[in-house]
Amino acid sequence: MYPDNKKFVFTIIDDTDDCFLDDIRKVYDVLLNNGLKTTKTVWVYPPRDNDQSYGDSLKNEAYRRFILSLKEKGYEIALHNVGSGDYYRNEIISGLHTYRRILGEYPKIHVNHSYNKDNIYSGSKRFSFPLNYVLKYLYSEYNGFSGEEENSLHFWGDYHKKYIKYSRNYEINDINTIKVNPYMPYLDAKCSKYSNYWFSSTFAPNQWIFNKIITKRSIDRLEKEGGICILYTHLGYYTINGVVDFGFQKMIEYIGSKKNGWFEPVSTVLDYLMTTGNGNKIPIMHKKLLEFHSLKTRIIYRYLNKIDDYHFKRSNIYEKRG
Repeated sequence: MYPDNKKFVFTIIDDTDDCFLDDIRKVYDVLLNNGLKTTKTVWVYPPRDNDQSYGDSLKNEAYRRFILSLKEKGYEIALHNVGSGDYYRNEIISGLHTYRRILGEYPKIHVNHSYNKDNIYSGSKRFSFPLNYVLKYLYSEYNGFSGEEENSLHFWGDYHKKYIKYSRNYEINDINTIKVNPYMPYLDAKCSKYSNYWFSSTFAPNQWIFNKIITKRSIDRLEKEGGICILYTHLGYYTINGVVDFGFQKMIEYIGSKKNGWFEPVSTVLDYLMTTGNGNKIPIMHKKLLEFHSLKTRIIYRYLNKIDDYHFKRSNIYEKRG
């Protein structure tokens, strides 16, 4: 079904929040030792909203060398905005050029970061009526994004359209990402002016949710279904007191032991899906179903299970990091 007669796909899109060199090196050693090539996002600039976000950037020489070494080993490097905080057009354009100078190419994938005003088609703009109003009510601060608005000081939509092939959208509460969204990568007519293709991801932003969703049973089901998992997480969270989360290590070892699994970076998987006939406009009704599924997923982990990042960052586990 997949290249090299592989039967299922597992990959990761790793947001760079809380990513510090000493810890993240250990996490990627686990992936490397088990043959999983994934996608790691980076910031070009150090965080400027230090009350909210932390982590290394490409301005750190040792971290930059590490990122380049990952790229040489077959990992994909992507963009998580040029930095954490609000950035202006000239800074964003300069950051994109700096990214290219360091990595030899512009990013193929971009993932919006948190509450950056320069986010592209983010917040309630991701949803149609009436779910956009539900989002505004439940996440009142998750608005005010203007990266695609031409009159905004944070506008960079033209550069996003020119350089970014794939952008992440809609969270999936199932290990088999493509089972819920069989159209990815897809075009969204509502966002077509300043974006290209979009993809969904299985929602597991921290190790609590990772260990709930990624189990031997669920991996076996993914294999049986011949599915594709594009897992969204923050691998920078996974090291506590210098030790990589045991559940993560155990499951990555189990996944890596599956010789019929295809373990390549996200854009490699999406490029493959393009060859199978995907890459068209998503049907309106399926987009509405995705919107509902995505918002439901967020509500489940924020208000019912209470294990999303809002709760994780207020836990004793998070305080023990580093």
